[in-house]
Amino acid sequence: MRRVPVLAEAGIQLFFNGPESFTPDDRYYIGETPEVKDLFVATGFNSVGIAATAASARWWPSGFSIGARRWTVRCRHPACLAVPGQSTLSARSHVETLGLLYAMHWPYYQYTTARGVRRTPLHDRLLAAGACMGETAGWERPNWYAAPGSTPSYEYSYGRQNWFEACRAECLAVRDRVTLFDQSCFAKFLVQGPGACSVLNRLSTAELDVPIGKIIYTQWLNERGGIEADLTITRLAAMNIWW
Repeated sequence: MRRVPVLAEAGIQLFFNGPESFTPDDRYYIGETPEVKDLFVATGFNSVGIAATAASARWWPSGFSIGARRWTVRCRHPACLAVPGQSTLSARSHVETLGLLYAMHWPYYQYTTARGVRRTPLHDRLLAAGACMGETAGWERPNWYAAPGSTPSYEYSYGRQNWFEACRAECLAVRDRVTLFDQSCFAKFLVQGPGACSVLNRLSTAELDVPIGKIIYTQWLNERGGIEADLTITRLAAMNIWW
């Protein structure tokens, strides 16, 4: 104030001390809500809101790029998954993700809090086979399998991580032999009715009027030709019932 006397009379116009908006996955939640048309949100900026809000506003009119789509609110699970005594949001946000924002950002990092929320019927057998489990939308699923005599856990590095050779062996097994994938964690939708075939054909890039039991791999596109979903569709019955 001796050097800049006017500061002595400037005062404090506003002082804010309040809760921060940290999310369970350290990502922003922005964009149009799936439930209400033209209702946009911009939240969960994880202590960098001033730096991030201008960029998020630029995306809204023209849509999100593939790289930024991981931040859209539509990609979030519709409910906080329950763990004993608290929600995933509470358990993970204040215990883990707050500290991770300022910690080393390891590639392929696996969260340790709020785990075991959703398990498939094969969970115990996958563990017995040496699975190193990861988590997606609350589902426990095997990311890779440890070789006999080794420990199924991550050793993080910016170089080649410890699971590289195990993953290589799995890829060769898929290529050269027969493998089984547990896809219980994948979302599944049942579409039925007299217009099911025509509606799905309009959404999809592949032809879906196929024999019963045939599985079609396809994409769903938006009005700009960009990919909105990458999925498989199975025709289950003659009455245009699909999964």
